[in-house]
Amino acid sequence: MASNLKNPMIKIKLMLFILILSTICGCKKKESTAKIERENWWLWSANWSSNGEQIAFGGTQDTLRLFSSATNSIVENVPIQGTITKTEWHPSKNKLAISIQDGKNKSLILNLETKKRILLDRIDENGARAIGWNKNGELLAVGDYSGFLNIYNEDGELLKRINTKQKALIALHWHPKNNIIAAVGEKISVYNFENDTLFDVKPRKEEVLMLCVAWHPSGEFFVTGDYGDFEKDYPPLLQFWTSKGKNLRNIENSKAEFRNMAWSNDGELLATASEFLGLWNKKGDLIRKYDSENLLWGIDWNNSDEKIVTSDDKGKIMIWEINLDTSIELKY
Repeated sequence: MASNLKNPMIKIKLMLFILILSTICGCKKKESTAKIERENWWLWSANWSSNGEQIAFGGTQDTLRLFSSATNSIVENVPIQGTITKTEWHPSKNKLAISIQDGKNKSLILNLETKKRILLDRIDENGARAIGWNKNGELLAVGDYSGFLNIYNEDGELLKRINTKQKALIALHWHPKNNIIAAVGEKISVYNFENDTLFDVKPRKEEVLMLCVAWHPSGEFFVTGDYGDFEKDYPPLLQFWTSKGKNLRNIENSKAEFRNMAWSNDGELLATASEFLGLWNKKGDLIRKYDSENLLWGIDWNNSDEKIVTSDDKGKIMIWEINLDTSIELKY
């Protein structure tokens, strides 16, 4: 063997073999690493812009991703450190409210035209995952991990800080007509900004974490979705409530938690994200469903109520026609 290595051609062939082998191993390692990273690419939030032109996505990728609705292609990647837990477009302007957890960054308002970032102060150091504009975009509410409801003006100036006495606020939604906020955590807190009043509703006799809330466009009632508790055999519930907090209906129809929900603009259908994409009518009847291979996290409607966008816990993005039998995946 030693004498063979003295042959220049054999040396060259051996070096080429080693190079090819190392390249193959390196590629496989990179592919494996990329796959592991992608497995942890949870996309928490999917949010269609008010004018229907763009869709924003955020999650554990340290990146805000913006897609064009016209081309279904990515138009911008905005680096943002930390887990983006929720995004919400301003009702009439090209800017986003973004809640962030992990302590790597502050929740913020991002102006997409000027690229200016307004960092929101007084939020719990662990961050927040509940954020939303009121109907005209003059007020912004952030529910944080210490149970405080922080209300800012459009310029990010803190106006009020309300202690809901919850352990943490997980989701919130403004009333479509009045400055009233429904916020959820281990219970429901309904806060009236104008007269500075707050009332609570205990949703279940069991202790469960609520994950999402959405007012119906009429403002007459709202819906909540929770985690359930599988260890204690408490199923996840979809619950309908009057504006005064009276329970209207409890629906047990999911094997996984209800992560997010959104009403169509006309108020005819409620879209929910869990182990399936569900469409429900105003009475709480399940009209259509599509079983997902991954757990759905983000969900929203376009402004014409013709399409639905979802994101999941593996970073997959889908656009659905309203009948749920046609969909496309957005690549990035």
